[in-house]
Formats: sequence, C-alpha cells, structure tokens
Amino acid sequence: MNDKTEHNINGITDSSARLKSSSGKGLITANSIHDDANYEADDSYSNQLAELNNQTKNDFISYCLSFLQDDEEARECAQVVWNKYLQCVGDVAMISAFFDTLPFNIKASVLQKYQNEIIEWCRKLFHINCETLLYSTFYSEAFLRIIRCALKQVLHDNDLSIKKAIIYVSIDFDENLKSDLLSSISNIKFEHIQNDLTHEDMIDVQKLEESIKQDLNDAHSYPFMVIANIGTTLLGRCDDLIKIKQICNQHNIWLHAIGDLLGSLMLLSTIKENVNFSCDSLTIDIVKLFGIQNLPYVTFLIRSINDKKQDKQIDFNSTQDEQLNTDNLSTKSTASTNISSSPSTTTVLNINNVSMSHSFDDVILHSPSISFLSIWSISQRCSNNDVLHHMKRSFELSNVLMKNLKQIKTLKILTDDDNQGIFTYKRICSGDASDEPLPKTVVIFRFQTTDIPNIEDFDALYNYIDLLNLWLFDKLSQQYPKMNLELLKGIHFQMLQPADNSSERMSAHAIRFAPLEHLVDIVDDLYIQAFTDDVQRYSDILLATMAARVRLPSSVANYENIVSISVPNWAGIGAIRYIPSHIDIQEQSELSTYDINTIQAELARKLQVNDSAFSLGGGTNEHDSMFYLRLGMIRKCDDLDVLLQKIADSGKETETSLKYVEDMAEKIKMGIEKVQKDLKNENQQILAQEGLLRQLPVISSKEINIKLIDMLIYVLLTQLDIISWWSPPPATTSLTTKGRSFDLNSGCVESTEDTYVYRMQIKKQSPHALTHNDDEEATSVTNTDTTTNSTDNISEKNHNQ
Repeated sequence: MNDKTEHNINGITDSSARLKSSSGKGLITANSIHDDANYEADDSYSNQLAELNNQTKNDFISYCLSFLQDDEEARECAQVVWNKYLQCVGDVAMISAFFDTLPFNIKASVLQKYQNEIIEWCRKLFHINCETLLYSTFYSEAFLRIIRCALKQVLHDNDLSIKKAIIYVSIDFDENLKSDLLSSISNIKFEHIQNDLTHEDMIDVQKLEESIKQDLNDAHSYPFMVIANIGTTLLGRCDDLIKIKQICNQHNIWLHAIGDLLGSLMLLSTIKENVNFSCDSLTIDIVKLFGIQNLPYVTFLIRSINDKKQDKQIDFNSTQDEQLNTDNLSTKSTASTNISSSPSTTTVLNINNVSMSHSFDDVILHSPSISFLSIWSISQRCSNNDVLHHMKRSFELSNVLMKNLKQIKTLKILTDDDNQGIFTYKRICSGDASDEPLPKTVVIFRFQTTDIPNIEDFDALYNYIDLLNLWLFDKLSQQYPKMNLELLKGIHFQMLQPADNSSERMSAHAIRFAPLEHLVDIVDDLYIQAFTDDVQRYSDILLATMAARVRLPSSVANYENIVSISVPNWAGIGAIRYIPSHIDIQEQSELSTYDINTIQAELARKLQVNDSAFSLGGGTNEHDSMFYLRLGMIRKCDDLDVLLQKIADSGKETETSLKYVEDMAEKIKMGIEKVQKDLKNENQQILAQEGLLRQLPVISSKEINIKLIDMLIYVLLTQLDIISWWSPPPATTSLTTKGRSFDLNSGCVESTEDTYVYRMQIKKQSPHALTHNDDEEATSVTNTDTTTNSTDNISEKNHNQ
C-alpha cells in the first residue's frame, strides 16, 4: 500500500487526500479493502493520464518534425538538442506546474531547500562566492532586477531619491535593451563612455573616472552603476574589471558584469578560495555555457545587501501588492538583517503567523517556477563534466581555428589582442587569480592585404576588399554549414590608412565563428582543418584576382576589339566589352548598340558553356545601355591573359557566325521575293495556255452575271485571235505550278521538282563555309531508296543550271 501511495504522489495525483493512518496495528477492516479498490482505480487512471500525455507529446513532436523532412541535417540537429535537454533537464514542466498549484506560504517553505541547493551547486561549479541567485526569463528582466536592487541599496545609504541615477556603459551597448530599461525605470539615465573607434565595445578606464568626477557635482543626477563586459558578444573582449572596481569602490558605485567569460573559471584546474570576480553582481547566460536550451539567465549577487530596519510591523499583503506592481520585483525589505553568506542560514520571519522568506525569495516565487527548477534539475541529474563539455569544447575550437588562421598572411584576425598583450584572469578576478590567459569565445577574421602594387586610390581598394570578403563568406558558409558562420558589419573592421585619424569611417564586413552560441557540438578538429585549407585556397584566389584587376586595363590594350569597363560593385576581375570590327565605337548609333549587345549576349552564352565564371551585365544604366561581359575569379594571375585571348578568339568566331547569319537572312529575303515573282509568272503562263474558258466555273444559265457577259462581248470585239484565246489548242508539254526550296549551304533558290521526281537531294558547298580539304572532289549524298542511275542525270542538270 505504501508503494502504491508513493507512486501516486510522484505521478502528481490527488490520491494523497485518501491516505489513511493505520493505527490498528495492521488489522484488516472493510475500510482498508475499500481503500485498496480506490488505489487500484487511481493506478489505472494514472496510467491512462501518462499514456495520454505521451501520445499528445509524441503527436506534437512528430507534427513539428514533419516540416523538416526535406532537411535531414536540421531534423538531426533538432533531435540532438531535444535529447540533450531531456537528458540534462528532464520533464521539469510537470514539476513546475505542480509547484505553482501550491499555496504561497507552502511554496515559500519549499523554496528554501531547493534554493540553498542551487546556490551551493553554483558556488562549487562556477567558483563564484555569491550571496544569492536570481533567475530571469528575459535578458532585460535580469537588468531590471539588479538595477532595482542596487537602487534600493543606494537609496538606503543616501537620500538621492530626487536625482536620476547614471549608468555608465560602453558605446555599443544594446540600444533596444537601453530603451526597455528606460521605459521601465524612470529615475535612471545612461551615459556612454567614449573610446577609440576600434574598441567601442570596451570602457576606457581613464575616461570613466573623468566622467564620474564630473557627474559628482551634478545637481540633477549622480553616479550609480557601471555595466562592464567580460567577453563582449561581438569580439569577446574584456574590460579591465580590477581598475573599474577600484574606481567604483572610491565613489560607492555598483559594478555589474556581463559577458561570455563569466563562467570560464569552471575550466581552471586549480583555483584558490579567495579568488572571485571583481564586481558586485554578474549575469550569466546559462544557455551559452551549458549548450542546453530553455534555461534562464542567472544573476549572482556578490555584494552584501543591507535592508532597512523597521521597528513597525510589516504588512505582508501590501508588500505582495508592491512586488506585483513593479514587474515582480520587491522594493521594500521584509527582514532586518543581511542576507547570510551561508546557504543554510537564510532568514525567515514569522509575522502574524505568516511564514515569510527574504524579499529575493519572494521575487523568485512571483516568477515562473520553471526557471529555478530547471537549474535545480540539472544540478541533480548532470555531473560537472557533462555540464562543462559544451563550453570547454567551444573554447578549444576557437583556439584551434585562431591558431590555424594566423598562418594565412592575407587574413586579419580581429579578435587577436597581441598588440595589447595577453589578458589573464588577473584582469577580471580579485585575490590570488591565475596567470592563465583568458580563453577566446569568438573568432572574427577578414581578408585584408595592401601588398598589391600600383594601387593609388585607397578608397577604391577598401571597397573592393569589402566585396571580396562578401564573396569569401558566401563560399565558406555554403561549403561549411556546420560552422554556423555569421557575416558582421561594423566600423571595428575597417582597414585604416597610415596616420588615419579621421572620425568619418564606414562599416566593413567580417566573418564570425562563435561555437559557444550554438547548441550542437558537431564540429571536430578534422572539420576545422579542412575549413582552414579552403580558407587558404580561397585567399590565394582573392589575391590573384586583385592583382589581375589592377592590370586589366593595360592587358586589354593589347586587343583591338576589347575595351575595359569599370564595374565598382563587382568582386571579380572586372568587365570587358567586345567591339565588332565593322563598328566604330566613337560613332555610336542605335544600330551599333544593337549589334554590340547582340554579340555580347551570344559571346556570354558561348563562354558559359565551359566556364560559369563568365556572366552578362549592363543594359540597365541610362547613360550606358550596352551589355558587357563580367569576368569572375581566377586562381593564378597569369590566367588573365588566357581569358582575354579566349574572349578575343571566341569574339571573332561569334562575329563571323553572326555575319553569316545576317548574310543568309538577306539572301533568304531576296529568295522569297524571287520565288513570289516566279510563282506569279507561272500562274500567268498557265492561264494563257489553258484559256479563259477552262478557268470559268460551271454554273447554270440563270446565274450568269450581266457584267461577265459584258466583259466577254468586249473581249470578243477587241481581240484578233478570239477563238485561240477563248479555247487554245493543247500544249505539247504540260505546265504545272512547281514549289521552291532554299538551300542553306549554297544560298540558292531551287525548284522542288528534283526532290519529288528523283526522290533525292544534292548537297552543295556554301561559299561562306570553311573548306577543310580543297583537293577532294565533292560527292553527292544519296538516299537509301535512290536508284543508282539517277546520279549522273542530277549532276548534269545541276551543271546546266
């Protein structure tokens, strides 16, 4: 019976209401038999619910995966991510739903145990000595909570409620996040700390100190908080947390840290107990670090929080209402003591017989319980090695790729801080921090070189190199989809001229590899090596193409029928236009434009058969409506001369072919006119030979037209040989209408009599076709049904014609 009861409780049923205390020392009564029957019914009902839940879940997953039938790789990735979530987190939604059904005071009592377990687990895992933890579903929610917490602390120590609190951030702080925070909290404002253009994601410590000293004398605002980056999202850089913390301590300013490197302490083999992040609080994106979806943002409070002392009785209901009205955040203290640094000594007050926890626990209780229960479930189900595998593997891939890409001279590694020295954990941690270098979270690179000679226009070179990086990204992302490459655009990546201090800078493109942000670890070292080899190969192609683009105008000058066309937004060698020999480019007309466009289109079609790098462009510019031929990439610089010679030869052939077609079209037109004239003459001869009488239709006498009679009388009176005209004698040879045919080879119009009488055709030599063997005599091609004696007659007849 006890086993059955435990099964029902784990199955989230209401059978606990039917539990009976057995004080009769095991005596079997009628009631116990009745209870057993109820338990068996409950078991059956629970099994039905479990089966229904599984069926509903499987149907939903199957329907979602049906949309990925054509994409096997995406389907596999979705399965891997889902299985990893089930393995590490489990079906925590059911536990969360059950927890949310409990009364508030019961949830407050239950939370203490699991919150303490999570804090202890995070301390051991992250090596972060924190006071408490907060869980947030959204990124902006995490900032709202820590800002309100810090505001309460500052207002507790100072009377600054009438002033606005200044939050110092870097220049590239998320604008959308800033707008959300300003719309939610009215008494704050943001101030960006200026830095040089290449380090806008970092805070300049000297300028920060100057801004703080200046704002101390402001009558309407006061320095409140600094948000520093420990592994920026874009470039993975780190602010000097130690120096910033020293400045914040001098002026009682809250220091909050964010970034992808906040969990990297977990990877250190040894770490001393006095080591901790040099900040007051920090927020970690657990999804990135663990590689598990649907996990909350976790905020660690390192700084001790002082609550207001209250001698009066606390109204618990008003505290709850205030929490609900401020985005589930408590702004009034419910205890008169500090948060204990020991997880086993969390303060719980009993006021008016109501059990209350610390205000931070109230914040958690008014939030979706699945947030903290997901973290607790991971702490119970996974070992540290399982949790750290994704982060460790991501850092290893970044280091391997960066090491390989450094061997390619034409690549610029934008995440390489060799010019600033190697950053270690002493930059971000207090105490006896390790001297090990900070890992790289991302790798950002771009193709960049200035070794090409004879380039005077730097702006043109810069724009062209940016086009080459777009081409490189397209090739790599198509060939290596598992790398999940991203194309970034920002002023951080612009190539600088020597002594360039101008603030007018344009954005440039770069390629980003961030394995930490992707949940599927499917990239191995062999994949990275193959990727590096192709990057080297593509870089050689880009270098050869750049050199060929520089010398394209001078090379084109050696060909009389080819001219170079400037195409600024084309990443290939450039563009050329083939000019036919009979056209003077200086005297342009509609007819010459038509001829040029025709030969460009035909030339592009012919060259694309064996080389898809050729393409047709132009025709859309109102100032230049003529087409041109675009040249793509080349592997070697010497290939330019081969391409131009190939274009020149193909252009000559195409020009000859088009000229032949034009001549043939003219001959066909003349032949049609001649045939029409011949057929008209033949019809007149037939009419004259057969006489008018044979051409009249047979009709009755009543239907004879009066006009026709008048015409016949007139003819009889005016003609001399009336009888011969009316009904001439039969001719010795019969005349019939004969068809005409046009021979494309000879260009002659001929009668079809030979074809239908002798059932054969004679193949003649065209005067425009090239003769391969002039000494050989022309032979006639006969049909299989042709008689052998008809050949001489046809040859003689052709000779006479």
